[in-house]
Amino acid sequence: MPEQDFTDYIDRIGGHVGDRTPLYQAVAAHTGARRVLYPGSYLDLAPSYHWPDVTYLDADARARAAFQGPDATTLATRHKQYPEQPRIAFVPGDYTRTLAELPAAEWDLVISLYAGPVSEHATRCLRPGGWLLANNSHADAGLAHLDPRYRLAAVLHHRSGHYRLTTDDLDRYLQPQRPPHPTREQLHATGRGTAYTHPATAYLFRLHPRTRET
Repeated sequence: MPEQDFTDYIDRIGGHVGDRTPLYQAVAAHTGARRVLYPGSYLDLAPSYHWPDVTYLDADARARAAFQGPDATTLATRHKQYPEQPRIAFVPGDYTRTLAELPAAEWDLVISLYAGPVSEHATRCLRPGGWLLANNSHADAGLAHLDPRYRLAAVLHHRSGHYRLTTDDLDRYLQPQRPPHPTREQLHATGRGTAYTHPATAYLFRLHPRTRET
């Protein structure tokens, strides 16, 4: 199929998720990751522009139709920023169930954007020392902050279409405007991110190198 089939399909269903390419570019340059796991991906193919091996998971039938075809690989090949051919895998279904069926400690990076408590289900899939990219929309950044297996490694700020990654003064981030920080149970109950004194667009966490889960 021609590459335009993928973008035409997204246009037809109104499924654009916004261009996150600059975000992924900044994260790829910082982490050196190669194998990426993306639960709740919907129709966001942009990770395959920056990482050669990406596994997407989503319950939406539209995502399954878009990813399970040669046009996704064709489009990724056109935009890829690495020498080898892209490898794209797609796992249909609710990630809260399907992640448990995937191998443990196999991926370098997990992406959690607007998809709920991804980290609580996907951490077992990360290799020790792996990375979690999360935002605050559904409280996953706050959940990772409370998880002793993770440490905040960098934050990303978005301005005028560009992302700036910084590792400076990380202690000031993830501090609630109204202390104390909500508990895990409270975050689950609200399903919303906490208002922080110094918010960031996205947060990059590092899994403890001695963490091993099965």
